Amino acid sequence: MPTSAEGDSTVNGSSGLRTRGAAAVLGPEFQQLFDSVDDLIRRVADIESEEIKKIRAKVRVALIVAKSALQDGASQMGRQAKQVAATADGYVRTYPWQSVGAATLAGLVLGLLIAGRDNG
Repeated sequence: MPTSAEGDSTVNGSSGLRTRGAAAVLGPEFQQLFDSVDDLIRRVADIESEEIKKIRAKVRVALIVAKSALQDGASQMGRQAKQVAATADGYVRTYPWQSVGAATLAGLVLGLLIAGRDNG
């Protein structure tokens, strides 16, 4: 079984949810959290208490829902970023000199803000 260090992990065998490259999509902090929760679920798997079984099932479902929501959010942000880049590219191609002027003005304002912060 691949390790999370390789960027590929399986969320506990009983849930059957595979997340290829999840560390790259979700970030290492979320992946570590999910791995820790998965490890905890495996450690209490042998306990036969009905209450523990219910809690394990709830945690498993919550883990799957959380991963799915985070991955959906990441893919949606990627689509939006591509759309913004395409729109910006179209604007720059249509209005090249206005784009150069706007970028120069933005750089000047940012430079003044940074210089003012250093002096104050």
